[in-house]
Amino acid sequence: MEQQTTVEVQGTIQEIHHRSPLTSSELAILWRSNDYYAMLRCVYKHLLNTLEDPDLRPFIEDCIPLFETRVNRTSKILKMEGQPLPQGFGEEDMDIGAPRLFTDLYYYYYTLNMMRIGLLLGSTNLGHSVREDVRSFYTESLESTTRLYNRFSEIMLKKGILVRSPIINTFKEADIVKKQNFLRGFLGERRPLLAQEVDQLFFGIRNNLVGGALLTGFQQTARSEQVRSYMAKGAEIARKHVNIFSSTLQKEKLPVPMHTGQLVTDSTISPFSDRLMMQHAVILVGVGIGNYATFMGSSLRHDLSANYSRLIAETVNYGEDGINIMIENGWLEEPLRTIDQRELGKQPIH
Repeated sequence: MEQQTTVEVQGTIQEIHHRSPLTSSELAILWRSNDYYAMLRCVYKHLLNTLEDPDLRPFIEDCIPLFETRVNRTSKILKMEGQPLPQGFGEEDMDIGAPRLFTDLYYYYYTLNMMRIGLLLGSTNLGHSVREDVRSFYTESLESTTRLYNRFSEIMLKKGILVRSPIINTFKEADIVKKQNFLRGFLGERRPLLAQEVDQLFFGIRNNLVGGALLTGFQQTARSEQVRSYMAKGAEIARKHVNIFSSTLQKEKLPVPMHTGQLVTDSTISPFSDRLMMQHAVILVGVGIGNYATFMGSSLRHDLSANYSRLIAETVNYGEDGINIMIENGWLEEPLRTIDQRELGKQPIH
């Protein structure tokens, strides 16, 4: 954001333009965005090189320059402020000639999920932006993701592969809650699920199906046995969470949304570096923790909020294991942080 200051120089009023420094929140979100979209750029180059569905190709082709633009824009702003850039991801993190690891059906589900994450991150990042150029960047990012999401949802609906949340019967008139057993979930008679609770369970199932398939593919192709083991554990956790959410819907006599079709191929040749796969897994874990926390905060039945609390703890532990693996292998780049004045005080005087 450029600010103007007027000063009098030799009897003449002159305007001095200066730019406000980036806030801590702006530094944080620009750094994360740069790293995130550099990773997605690599993933989508593999998707583009291996997909078969001609209806899918235009969307994937549109995504890559979008990610490229976002990497360039965030790099430009950070450089302008004299800030270092993330190491990011590039050609060394992908094998462009590797066979396809996922099916076209999975590419659809994965892309829709990434767009939904993009909408969530974009609105959050915009809400944390103050300076005009940063706000402009996240406004444009949110608008372009929204347009792509609407186009992509429409083509998936036409193809009949967009898994929608359950249709439920509801009362036709609004009412007021009269009893405290509205919150009950462990003992006694449980009230039926609210529409928002059904929606959250559905999203929990869908997100874990997409994430679990991704981790299964990574497990098949990771070079390190340590990374393979981590991905296998994550895929098992995802299946467990799908079963928990599905069981809750089934007890309410509600349908469980499921996909039909193969998602992961039998390839054992990795299109990505272990570093990229670990980064991707840890990012999805963080998004999942945020989703569960939101669900827990808005669930009005005790058994549901207790489930989310338990699953958050399990997911946090899994994410911490992933970060430790990245640290151990020298893959975790330290984000921008404040200068430790205590450490400066220990430096020799020149």
